[in-house]
Amino acid sequence: MLNPNKIVWSEEKEKIKKLPKKEAMQYIWMYFKIPIIAIVFFLAFGTFLIVRIATNIPDNWLMVTFSNTYADVGTGSKLWEDFTKHTGYDLTKKKVEFNASSYFDYTKNQARGNAYYNAFITLADAGELDAITMEPKSLAALGQSGRLMDLNDERCASIKAKYGDRFIMYEPVEEDTETKGPVPVGIDVSDSKLITEYHVYVDGCALGIGAQSENIKEVEDFLDFILGSD
Repeated sequence: MLNPNKIVWSEEKEKIKKLPKKEAMQYIWMYFKIPIIAIVFFLAFGTFLIVRIATNIPDNWLMVTFSNTYADVGTGSKLWEDFTKHTGYDLTKKKVEFNASSYFDYTKNQARGNAYYNAFITLADAGELDAITMEPKSLAALGQSGRLMDLNDERCASIKAKYGDRFIMYEPVEEDTETKGPVPVGIDVSDSKLITEYHVYVDGCALGIGAQSENIKEVEDFLDFILGSD
């Protein structure tokens, strides 16, 4: 049994052959532009996926969000370049991600409805966010969200030994019967290079560690770098 589609296509080919080149191109575009566009799209998208799969670096050495600043301290910035050069991380194996596009204040209605805060939640809950910096009071308040690591955690023992005198606390609400006393959720880095050299903040800043972070050693490397402790 003959395939009708094959017959139609053979007829179209014969018709196109008889047309002058310019008219043939116009005819092809007029009647076949949708499948042509679809083919080009899938070829381009397929190439894009292949390149992404071949070059993608799935894990991070460190991911830091610098919140509430307009300073140029994202990935590729001078801060990023100085830090990656200082640590000597192999960036062909893992990435160092710095994000300076985040603006929210937990002291204001717990940042409800703020898209940047929602992005912070997503990254923190997924374990992608390793550290976040912002004004000390704002960071202490952010501890109430449960998405900053309790620095009394044994994984932070080395950080506590070095920087315990810089810890910033938050007071649990009365309804939180499981938590007793102030909880350390941040390190005051107001005298660090973030202010004195890179001018990320003006009046002070603090750093908190993502509750699900697995890169505590790398966060400590970052603290040592900005505080000149190594």
